Amino acid sequence: MGLVRRESKPDETPQPPSTEVLLTQLDDPDPELRREAALSLDRVDEAVPALLERVAGETETRARDAMLTTLAAHDTDTVASALAVHLASDDADLRTAVAEALSTMPLSVPPIVPRLLADEDHDVRVMTAMVLADLQHPAALAWLADMIRDDPHPNVVASAIDALLPSLGPEHHDLLERAVRRFPNDPFLRFTVEAALR
Repeated sequence: MGLVRRESKPDETPQPPSTEVLLTQLDDPDPELRREAALSLDRVDEAVPALLERVAGETETRARDAMLTTLAAHDTDTVASALAVHLASDDADLRTAVAEALSTMPLSVPPIVPRLLADEDHDVRVMTAMVLADLQHPAALAWLADMIRDDPHPNVVASAIDALLPSLGPEHHDLLERAVRRFPNDPFLRFTVEAALR
């Protein structure tokens, strides 16, 4: 019997999943499918609420990072404010991942920095220093210098010094020495400053 040639049909090309399907996949038991769905929702504005709702409860690191990557790409006030709430989370991995995401949002993060610097929770201020370390904004270094000069908690000051370290110059020496004088009984801060001055 002769071979029958099978005609290819143009409509047999696989179509990408719809937004509705991708949103459903954010709840799939397979973390890899959740990760792929999050990345595929890049630039889809209507997906933002669902991603914000799920990111804190995501237990798989790669899936959570994909959600944060997609959210950070929006760089809107809504996303920045919603993510900043997690800087106070008890989950250290979530706090760090959110700080890294916020540091890639140069449009929407700067307006909320003053509020974060005034937060009563010093741990939030520590995480804010981490955000400022990589935030591409002209005021980032000035904010870090303000933290070193004014913040009342030594851990925050030490974190700000670490964040400022790549940009330290001779003009910062007095600032660092004054920080040590403000907290004379804090050996970790003293060590941080001595290492920075070296």
